[in-house]
Amino acid sequence: MAAMRDEIVMTPSKKGKVTHIKMERRQKPVNPDEVVYKAGGQHQGLVVNKPTENDNDLGKPQLQLGFMCFLVDQKTDEQYVESRKLKFWYVEGCDYYNQVTTAYEFFKELVRPENFPRDHVGFIKKCMKQMQGDRYKLASKVDLEVQQLDGSDMPMSPDSFIPLDQFGIDSVEGVGLNKVDNRPIEEITREKLLTVLESAYPNALSVEDMVRITSSDEAVVTAQLQELQTKELIQPMEKGGFIRRVLDDKTEVQMVKQMPTLASNLQPTIAIITAQYCEKMAVDAMMENKTTYVRYKTEGESNVYTTGYIGEHKVVTTKLPAIGHFRAAQISSGNTTTRLLGTFQNIEHVFVVGVSGSVPHFTDYYKHGRLGDVVISTLDERGNLYYFCDKITQDKEGEIHYQLKTWAPREFGLQKVVDSIQKATQVEPNYCPWQKYIEEGQELLLSQEQDYSRPAVISDRLYMGIGEGQVIEVQHPENPEGFDREEKPIIRFGTFGAGRPVKSELSRHDFASRYGILSFDTEFDQVLDSIVGNRKDSFLFVRGLADYVDGARNKEWQPYAALVAAAVTKSIIMSLHNSQLDDL
Repeated sequence: MAAMRDEIVMTPSKKGKVTHIKMERRQKPVNPDEVVYKAGGQHQGLVVNKPTENDNDLGKPQLQLGFMCFLVDQKTDEQYVESRKLKFWYVEGCDYYNQVTTAYEFFKELVRPENFPRDHVGFIKKCMKQMQGDRYKLASKVDLEVQQLDGSDMPMSPDSFIPLDQFGIDSVEGVGLNKVDNRPIEEITREKLLTVLESAYPNALSVEDMVRITSSDEAVVTAQLQELQTKELIQPMEKGGFIRRVLDDKTEVQMVKQMPTLASNLQPTIAIITAQYCEKMAVDAMMENKTTYVRYKTEGESNVYTTGYIGEHKVVTTKLPAIGHFRAAQISSGNTTTRLLGTFQNIEHVFVVGVSGSVPHFTDYYKHGRLGDVVISTLDERGNLYYFCDKITQDKEGEIHYQLKTWAPREFGLQKVVDSIQKATQVEPNYCPWQKYIEEGQELLLSQEQDYSRPAVISDRLYMGIGEGQVIEVQHPENPEGFDREEKPIIRFGTFGAGRPVKSELSRHDFASRYGILSFDTEFDQVLDSIVGNRKDSFLFVRGLADYVDGARNKEWQPYAALVAAAVTKSIIMSLHNSQLDDL
């Protein structure tokens, strides 16, 4: 006699504004008095119970995955948001890894755009059909909780948002609950100008450059440049160019044609490379007795070096003067690194410090890097700490292959310090010597244009692309231990990745999965080539997470993320032995 196939029994209920669709896997026969519909044919085994007034609380779910649907009513054109939560209960003995894997695969299959159901009935039926399959047999119960949000509760959609076609509602491409910038055009232009001048720093930009880059009217640009000069945020240079002016009372700034010669005992032994203005300001805030040298050129690239002390170590910091992610900008960053290491030839350790993007894990709390967390590079089982994708190819069988460049240090002194930090955080979760450096840095940076305080946690929003340019907002995975996360950075340890071929979400996540990548940045392959080519055998990446792509898209979190990365870097440097002192 054939074994009885599991029935998937759905029971709807409503409590206030919240609707629950509870789906349960059962082997025993269902009470026919409770049944309103029992499917046959290809849908045999799906059972719909009568609605109940009792919400029949199933208790706390073992795993929950929430998401937002941005919708447009085709009759009224009214925009609204539905909050959806998928709650999972599992068979006895199912471990956390299998819970996470089951929930994630269930969700990804559910939201596939090619067969996404366009009405509530179809959506619920798809949930039930998925539960019926062997692939999700570890899930014993699933509860779909649906609530339409009031206007005051509705979040803004991401810039790239395209509403979903679903539930009998037409979507309109490009329409969403997008935040509208109602500021005067002058204020918007002024902010754009400051951003491009910070990106170019220490290079100067002409008025013509800024008109082209910002796509703004020349008269508006000229007026706002004057306003920025009045605020002492920029300064004019020869031949009509402008440069970002550093407001730092603690640092002496010298404009030089050539770097002055430093005595051998005053030569820095540690170099810190940054790519954004806020990153360099955050790193410089960690230093004492600072002097900044701007080697300015009217033709070609300028360079900026700040020398000072972190603990007993003489340090030099620089900023890559690149704009955008074009290949020419990446080559320029390699040239800047080569000049840095050629100018300061006693460098023993190189740090690349700043912001990057997290590789999100939509269901696994322990693997999910949140904004403001820090990733420190560590060697993986292959012996690498950085993976760069040069090209993606596909063989005759349809298998995807990544053509790689990889890097690893040849000297492991920094890795030993990082290993000791990792062990300390495992033994004592509250271990965070960098917290005092974060607070000291925030105090020092109060006068800066950027805000280095931690943004509100509500601004840390997570989106999942489901193909065809469509996205949904997903809730961050909940702590399975039931504790609310403190608003302090968590330090993570792993490898970094980058590459223009892996810019799409699908390829980025596949690339990250294959090589265990925790964080993506904006392509430091040329910088790494220069470091290795100059025979600097000890290098490390310390990056604060500012978004969920590559660190370049969320200005709100960049200053704080940069400051946290700088503070963690200071903690590492303070733990290093200074070999120069051995000769004294």
